[in-house]
Amino acid sequence: MLGASVAMRRLYPLCERLAMSNVPLIVEGETGTGKEVLAESLHDQGPRAREPFTVFDCTAVPPNLVEAALFGHERGAFTGATELRQGVFEQAHGGTLLIDEIGDLELELQAKLLRAIERSEVRRIGGKQWIRVDVRIIAATRRNLDEEVAAGRFRDDLFYRLAVARLELPPLRNRTGDIQLLAGHFWNRLAGTKMPIGDDFLAQLEGYSWPGNVRELQNTVARRVVLGDLIGGEALAPPSSRNLRPVPPIDGGASTQRSTRPSDPGDVIADVIACGLPLPRARERVLEAFERRYVKHLVDKHRGNVARAAAASGVALRYFQVLRARTKRREEGT
Repeated sequence: MLGASVAMRRLYPLCERLAMSNVPLIVEGETGTGKEVLAESLHDQGPRAREPFTVFDCTAVPPNLVEAALFGHERGAFTGATELRQGVFEQAHGGTLLIDEIGDLELELQAKLLRAIERSEVRRIGGKQWIRVDVRIIAATRRNLDEEVAAGRFRDDLFYRLAVARLELPPLRNRTGDIQLLAGHFWNRLAGTKMPIGDDFLAQLEGYSWPGNVRELQNTVARRVVLGDLIGGEALAPPSSRNLRPVPPIDGGASTQRSTRPSDPGDVIADVIACGLPLPRARERVLEAFERRYVKHLVDKHRGNVARAAAASGVALRYFQVLRARTKRREEGT
């Protein structure tokens, strides 16, 4: 786990203790915050490190096969069961079992899972004997399990059995300073240290809210490493993140000449519509005007103090400076 932010540093002492423990643990957090990475880190730093680390994702298995995947099945137990197969509990024997997205598990299976955890034994589908298993359980979820219990969608007895310890991973937007650290780590791992990551790219990363969290950041950096500037802003982020994209310059020509007369945002939109531009080009044109006026307004309001203007805008200073430089270049026609 990487992170120097206050939000992450608060977790490290607790993580050290949990790594050396065998108690069940619930890891909570938004999609992409690194719940599986944390679970594996706890396993690797604990007394079970030499034993298996097994992951079972409740959302990745068809509902009719979840029980067989958890507890295994005997040969001939059902149609298609042509051989004996161990479930994830047996596969993780002696080690750690991560049950990912446990909030999506059906109620009927929650009861069977509770029994397996409480008694430390499982019985394969079609089997007659109970099999002892020694497994440390870590459950991960993007859901609020307190709300799920209150709504009757998650068994309270299973919840209390698992919630001996709970740990919530913060979203990336609340990890001040970690975006640059993580981006540099992913960049060096993918591109090496000879090719620098680039300050402009880092500034754009810092100015984005990252709804997909660390996973989205990693994918964005990977896309940049592979594609570079070959396809412009599309290399920076997936479709869900395209507000990271720098606005490309508008082509010249009579139909796309910028108006120099003062106008309000309504005039700009009317002018763009009158030009008959394609939707992507029209959207970029309006965004250009908005960025230019927004930056100028804040800088003027704070009497030229760029740091205060950036703070008022709610984005990182470096990204605000990139926006300001970009709007200046547009005004100068460069």
